[in-house]
Amino acid sequence: MGSAMFTGVTGLLVHQRRLDVIADNIANVNTTGYRTSRVQFQSLFSQTLSGGRAPVGALGGVNPIQVGLGVNIGAIETSFTQSALITTGVPSDLAIQGDGFFILSDGEIYSYTRDGSFALGSNGALVEPSTGQLLQGYMADDTGAIDLNAPIQNLVIPMGTASIVRTTTNVVFTGNLNAGAAVGDTVTRNVRVYDSLGNARDLTLVFTKAAGSNQWDWAVTTTDPLISSVTGSGTITYDTTGNVSAGGTGTITVNFVPGSPSLPTDPFTFTFDFSDTTQLGAVSDVAVFSQDGYPRGSLESFTFGQDGVIVGVFTNGLTRVLGQVALATFPNNAGLVRVGNNQFRESPNSGLPQVGAPSTGARGSVTGGVLETSNVDLGTEFSNLILTQRGFQANARTITAADTLLQEAVNLVR
Repeated sequence: MGSAMFTGVTGLLVHQRRLDVIADNIANVNTTGYRTSRVQFQSLFSQTLSGGRAPVGALGGVNPIQVGLGVNIGAIETSFTQSALITTGVPSDLAIQGDGFFILSDGEIYSYTRDGSFALGSNGALVEPSTGQLLQGYMADDTGAIDLNAPIQNLVIPMGTASIVRTTTNVVFTGNLNAGAAVGDTVTRNVRVYDSLGNARDLTLVFTKAAGSNQWDWAVTTTDPLISSVTGSGTITYDTTGNVSAGGTGTITVNFVPGSPSLPTDPFTFTFDFSDTTQLGAVSDVAVFSQDGYPRGSLESFTFGQDGVIVGVFTNGLTRVLGQVALATFPNNAGLVRVGNNQFRESPNSGLPQVGAPSTGARGSVTGGVLETSNVDLGTEFSNLILTQRGFQANARTITAADTLLQEAVNLVR
């Protein structure tokens, strides 16, 4: 009877602990990136009343006789199954589709989380708002190249402070030069290009109808006081259908006045492309179709790709890679230790983190503007809640029954 009472007590204790776990799961049903837990029971020691015996002669064997002494918690396991994604529209919100964890740092210790609700700090760093820990990844150099072999570092998005320019390398023309123009007639067009400092340079392009059949000469001049000289000229030859047959491209070289306070790359060279122009019997409407230079622009927004690459969008229309989020995977996710704030840390049984770029190895992809919800299933939790309540009640009845029997035993001596 005493054993039955103590066995019932062990049942009460483990069901109480299971209730605690279920309550925690239900409480975190709307916690971003929360991973649900479940309790595994296992039996305690058994009292052996008699041992087993092997068959002897004509007699068969005898099984051991044992009485269990209760129940214990075998494990409280964390489930890392994928949960649903919800769209937030916030650029700094991230979600992992697949395996992996975001890496956070407080300057000394790394923590790992599935909660991707990050925000931009005052210095542009991506931070976990509730703790101030910094998201880790790989920063790109000034050309947008990322070295995945470099150590991970704080990810910084310099909104409004980063600048970018692009030097003009090619100017494409389109349109028509009048086939009916007389020899010596001219067509003048203004062309704006950008040097290595993002300064606009205005040039004058003059087309002159040449004496040769179906030919136009062209030459470039400028009135820019900081340009000491500009060289660039040539002859475009058209065939009988009005398309360019020769001289479709030409190189322009710009030299700047020596000693200028801000001297860009000197000489400044780029190409004029006349391949898409025509000489037909219509008015001359030749014009610049495109040029690949841009003036200075500042960073105004950013997006995340599925590979975790951060692409900055600048006010001048240019884009550039700023960095890439790093993800960590572990040989045994269940071995991670919860440390609060939706975070985990490694333990001896989790194995060492395998850090790398998203969508590489066993790591999942990253989606921007969305968050991963809790993977708590309320239907399952309420079912477990009922079973736990009934289990607790049944073990309480065991104690009550054992107490009644003990009372009867005491009454025998009266």
